[in-house]
Amino acid sequence: MESFVIIRNYSEQDELKCQELVRDYVMHFAKKSFYAFCFREITLQFIVITWAILFIFLGVPLTFCSLTVPGCIFFIFIATYCSCYAKAVELMQTKPNQCLVAEAYEPFISRGKISNYRIYINEAPFEQSYKNKFRRKIIGTVSLKNHSALYNAGWIYRFAIDPNYSFHKIAEPMLNLITKNCHENGYSSLEVAISEFQEDERDFYDCMGFETRQIYHKQIIGNNLTLMKSQLSFDLHREVATYSKQS
Repeated sequence: MESFVIIRNYSEQDELKCQELVRDYVMHFAKKSFYAFCFREITLQFIVITWAILFIFLGVPLTFCSLTVPGCIFFIFIATYCSCYAKAVELMQTKPNQCLVAEAYEPFISRGKISNYRIYINEAPFEQSYKNKFRRKIIGTVSLKNHSALYNAGWIYRFAIDPNYSFHKIAEPMLNLITKNCHENGYSSLEVAISEFQEDERDFYDCMGFETRQIYHKQIIGNNLTLMKSQLSFDLHREVATYSKQS
């Protein structure tokens, strides 16, 4: 039996699975973020300041001060992990508005990672009795709401894809459906924000025609430990004009 994916509208029964998916997706970047922060200037400054406090004010020998390096690294790890977890909890508790989910139908007994599957919109051309032979799993979700600062713009949030699946293959039909719905509802643009660690997502949005609106730094611990984020914009009017020229 061949696996397949159905992209459909969100229902209340999907909320728990969507929350778990969002949590796992955000925490997927915790390890990458930690490694990046370890090689930043803030980490060296933190180690030097800790050494200075122990040696100058407490009189701890330099030999023992060197033992604080693992403690500083562990503190950076805890701060990074807690920051990612706080973001995950924030997204989990955010009530979805216009939401889509990608539901995978896979054989109950499967070997290894499934890479070959067909994608259907709204409904698959199979009988219910055939669908019951598969194990169902939510592997993608995306929500849309009105942008709080830009007029007549949509804001993409809670966009998460299971890391075990191809982000580009699952996200592209979901984003195309979101774009179609936004055009029908009269939106002028689509906006989304991504972090510096989402390289695959950045490549995906570039391929889909998104452009950088602004780059900013989000504070994690004061002004010293920050995360660079990019707000990307998609002009729906330009897309409509492109379709008109092609037709």
